Amino acid sequence: MARTREPLFTARGEEIGVLERERVGSAGSVNGAPGPSHLTPVPVRPRTRWYRRISLVKLHKWAGLISALWLCVLGATGFLLDHKEWRWMLFSTVPEYLMPESVRSLSRTVIQLFQVNPDRPMHQVAAGSRGLWVTEDGARTWQRTRVIGDEGGQVQVFAVEPDPERGWNRLWIGTDDGLWMSEDGGRTLEKAGMEEQRITALTAGANNGELYGAADRSRVFQVRTERPNEPTWLRLERPSKDVLPHQIPLRRLVMDLHVGRGLFAESASLLLNDIASLGLCALALSGVCYWGFPKYWRNRRRNGGSIRVEIKRKTLIWLFRLHGPLIGLCVALPLLYLTITGIFFGHIKELREWLGRVQVPSVLHPPVYHLNVWDGWIEAVIGYPGQPEKLSIGTRVGLFTSEDEGRTWSAEQAGTERIAAARRLRRFGGQLYIGGWMGGGSYLKQQDEAGWLKLSDRHANMARDITRLGDGQIGWLHQGKTLVVTDRSGQVRGQMELTQPMEDGVPWYYVLSQLHDGLIFWKHWKWLNDLFAALATTLVVTGLIRWWRVKWL
Repeated sequence: MARTREPLFTARGEEIGVLERERVGSAGSVNGAPGPSHLTPVPVRPRTRWYRRISLVKLHKWAGLISALWLCVLGATGFLLDHKEWRWMLFSTVPEYLMPESVRSLSRTVIQLFQVNPDRPMHQVAAGSRGLWVTEDGARTWQRTRVIGDEGGQVQVFAVEPDPERGWNRLWIGTDDGLWMSEDGGRTLEKAGMEEQRITALTAGANNGELYGAADRSRVFQVRTERPNEPTWLRLERPSKDVLPHQIPLRRLVMDLHVGRGLFAESASLLLNDIASLGLCALALSGVCYWGFPKYWRNRRRNGGSIRVEIKRKTLIWLFRLHGPLIGLCVALPLLYLTITGIFFGHIKELREWLGRVQVPSVLHPPVYHLNVWDGWIEAVIGYPGQPEKLSIGTRVGLFTSEDEGRTWSAEQAGTERIAAARRLRRFGGQLYIGGWMGGGSYLKQQDEAGWLKLSDRHANMARDITRLGDGQIGWLHQGKTLVVTDRSGQVRGQMELTQPMEDGVPWYYVLSQLHDGLIFWKHWKWLNDLFAALATTLVVTGLIRWWRVKWL
C-alpha cells in the first residue's frame, strides 16, 4: 500500500508550505533530520466554512491569477504611452481595416496647431505630432509639406510662427529635431538650426529679427533669425513662494500623477512611472511563474521526468525574492498612486466638474508644484516689443511675468481671479492672447496697461492654438476640430468645423491608448479597469503584509 504524507502544521495550526517543509522535515523527523518513525503527526484541523479559510496568501494568489494578464498589458502600454516623443509611436501605423471605428475616428484628428495667413485667408497651415500640412483653398484639400533633407518627412511639429519681419514669407517651425523654416508658405520645409533640440514653443521676441522659444518645455532661448543655429539660453530664477498657487484643482493633480509629471521634476517623475510600469509587468510574470512552476514539475514527474529538488527549491526561493523584496518593495508606492489615479482618469468625463471644484491646499502639494526647477513646466513663452527685459511664461499652474530678465516673477490675474493655466500664448499687434487648459479659461489683453479679459464661450476655453483671421477676427482652435471665431474684444461670432488632412493607417500611439483604456474591446471597459485597479491595490497591500511576515527566504 502506498504511503501517504500527513500535512504538517505549525503550533498555531497553520499548514507548512513547500519551502518551509524542506526546512522542518516531515513527520517522523527532528529538526529536518530523519527521526523515529513512531512520532505522531499533528492532527488535521477539521474543515471550516469557506470564508474562514480565506487566508492572506490565498487572497494574494487569486487576485494575482485573475488580473495577471491585464495588469501586464496595462504596465506595458502605460510605459509606452508615457513616451510619446518616440517617433515610431506616431509614424508607424496599423492598417485601418484591422482597427475598430473607435480607434480609427481618434486617429483622424491630426490638427493640433492651426494658422491662417491674414492677408490670404484661404492660405492655411495645420500641424501636429504627425507632421505639417498646407492648403490654398480654405482647408477643402490639404497637401503634406515636403521636408527637404528628410525623405521620410517624419518631424513632430510643436510650434508655427510667422517671421517677425517678413511675416508669412518665412515661417519658423519648432520640431522634435530643432528649428526649421519655410520660405514658400509651408509647401516645403528645410532645417535652419538647433539640430536634435526639441523646440516645444516659439514666438516673436522683443526686437525685430528675434525669436523666443522653449526647448523640451524646460529651457528658454533667444535666437536671431539671421543666425538660427546660435541660440542664447536665458538663465531663469525660480518663482518665489508667494506667487505660486495656494491651491490646485484635484483634476490637475490626478492627471499629472498618472502621466508622470506630478511628484518631482518631470524627468524624475517619469522615471518613477517607468519603473512602476515595467515593475508591474515583472510582478505579473514572476507571480505566475511562482504559482505555475510547481504544477509543471508535478506534471513532469507524473510523466516520468524529474528535476533535482535543490534546483526547484532555489528557483522558488529566487522567484519569491524577485517578486517581493526586490521588485515589489521598489514599485509598491508608485503602483498605489497609479492605480488610484487610474480610476479617476478612466472616469474623467463624468468627474471633470467635481475634480475641478475640489481644491488641494499648498501644504499637500508634491514637491514638483514648488517649481524649484523649470524642468517640464514651460508650455509657452512670449516677449514684449521694445522691452527686452520683460517676458512671460505659460505653465500648467498659471502665467508668470518677469520684468528683470527672469530674476523675479509675478503671477498674472484677471481681476481678482488668478489665471489658472496657459497652454498657448500669441501676440497679434498690441494684443496678447492666452489659450487655456482643462477648463482654466482663455484670455485676451488688449494693451499692455489694461487687464486680462476672460472669454465666456466654453469652446474657446480649451484652445490648442490661436490664429488671426481676416477682418480683425481671432480663431481659437478647440480640440483640433472646431475653430471658434471671436472679434478682438472676445465676443463670439460663430464657429466652423475644420476638414482634417487625410493620413493612411492608424498610428501605434492611438492603438496603444485605446488598448490601455480597454476601449478597443468594449466602450464600457473602464468598469473592468476599475475592477483590475482594485485587484492591483489588493495585491500591493497583501503583498506588503506578506513581506512583513516573511521578509526573505
